[in-house]
Amino acid sequence: MTPVLFFQTALLTLAALVAFAANAVICRWALEAGWIDPVSFTSLRLASGAMMLFMVMSLVWWRKRPSTRPGAETIKVSKGSWKAALILFIYAITFSYGYIEISTATGALLLAAIVQLTMLGYALRAGDRLHGAEWIGVALALIGLLYLVYPKLTTPSWWGLVVICISAYTWALYSLNGRRSKNPLSDTAYNFYRTLPLVALSSLLFIPFMNLTTEGVLLAVFSGAITSGLGYILWYKALPGISSSLASASQLLVPLMAAFGAAWLIDEPITLHFMLAALLMLGGLGLVLWGRHRHRRLIPTNL
Repeated sequence: MTPVLFFQTALLTLAALVAFAANAVICRWALEAGWIDPVSFTSLRLASGAMMLFMVMSLVWWRKRPSTRPGAETIKVSKGSWKAALILFIYAITFSYGYIEISTATGALLLAAIVQLTMLGYALRAGDRLHGAEWIGVALALIGLLYLVYPKLTTPSWWGLVVICISAYTWALYSLNGRRSKNPLSDTAYNFYRTLPLVALSSLLFIPFMNLTTEGVLLAVFSGAITSGLGYILWYKALPGISSSLASASQLLVPLMAAFGAAWLIDEPITLHFMLAALLMLGGLGLVLWGRHRHRRLIPTNL
């Protein structure tokens, strides 16, 4: 890899990770301030994300349009699936509801840890085996997870904890569902598009509880178009230049970025309790990723 390509890949990766971390900060910011309700935030996020992805994909398709001469090869477009779209919608709606009750840092940490542990669980179910360092890493991550909710499940709230866990699990399922995709960006664009009927239905059902302000709408659209849609575009652009293990490991930085971003933008404190839990969970997951890199390739996930 040339120095220029290395710098470009590093910059794209960093920008994508910042976008993923910003998603958590923006969601918490908008909901905690009472500027928007969770359903409206989710609806605007998915709709604006779909719009951004299709604007970019339309440009890509136009540039790669087939020749009009007879016998020219037709470009096959990957279009995702309704199953993946449903999983994506559940992830997004539970993501929003979770951040009503849980702080940005805690939510991002739980999301990252549970996604990685879920992916690991499915790998074990498929016949993979763990080695020594990986078992130690899993144990450390689980100890950190237990410590995070110690001494009782009201800190963070049990409801927020359950909803964030559902969000993390469905995102892991989404990643597993798309691991064989030959064009993940196209699939993601169509999956966002396929969520729109669910967006319309949920918005209709929750009209009596709708709460919209200018600030809330702007943050939701920014979350969808920029930190979701554009973030995924940057991530998929960066992926060919990095290994799958590095892609997974780099995403462990997202909770820390989200914690410091929330401290800067919305004055959320970074507690010693959180830092110790993060050290155990992220350190343990890092050890798992290192062990897996030595024995097999990892599937990159997209938070």
